[in-house]
Amino acid sequence: MASKINFPKIKPFNNKSQVTIFIILGLIIVVIVILFFLLRAPPTVRTFNEDEPQAYIESCTREAVEKAINLTSTHGGDIEPKGFINYLSQDITYLCYQNKFYDPCINQRPLLIEHLEKEITNYISPIVERCFNELKRNFEKRYNVEMESQMQLTTDLQSKNINIKINRDFKATRGEISQDFKKFEMNLKSPLYNFAEIAMEIVNQETHFCNFDVIGYMFLHPEYDVIKFITGDSDIIYVITERSTDQKFNFAVRGCVMPPSF
Repeated sequence: MASKINFPKIKPFNNKSQVTIFIILGLIIVVIVILFFLLRAPPTVRTFNEDEPQAYIESCTREAVEKAINLTSTHGGDIEPKGFINYLSQDITYLCYQNKFYDPCINQRPLLIEHLEKEITNYISPIVERCFNELKRNFEKRYNVEMESQMQLTTDLQSKNINIKINRDFKATRGEISQDFKKFEMNLKSPLYNFAEIAMEIVNQETHFCNFDVIGYMFLHPEYDVIKFITGDSDIIYVITERSTDQKFNFAVRGCVMPPSF
């Protein structure tokens, strides 16, 4: 007679176990939905609010400054590069350059921070001017508007921050109600100032030693990543990255070039 096989008995889930599983699944679904909406980047929309002209100008200025930062960081400090190398389809400005063999490079931007401030001011000024005109047109639907023709705009690069100040008299009157604005200001977190300081230190070492100690610098400043690419023509592309934000600044160097051997 064949022996009887005893299969192990499977213990059915009780109601308490089923409730626990459903709660866990529900929590997982809720977390996924929350992450989806947090990670999804909403479109940038600038709306007009007649009660908050300062907020409107600040929003407009912020968008323009972000574009200027991207351009100067990509092109080595210039909005429109002039003395540059084209590397990986990007025009990158030489911050230090020498066209002779053996000789170290010459600093092309000894006042890099001031140069960046000027580049940003020149780039955003016409954009901010258009924003003021748009603000004026919207206010004129309900107010009598007086706007000073001249606008004074200054850019101040600071450590981890960019400050934009705009002086312009803007007055809107309706009956006994009057709104008068004279100063508009915008602050934006950015490592551009710090990038410029690092770039100037790299250039100073290149002018003296024809080299920059990338490893040593990153050991002392672990918050930044510095990569050095040497092209086939002996040009050097430096890429500085702030590790916490992944923002980058590129620039080129050419110096101490050895003549080709035949």
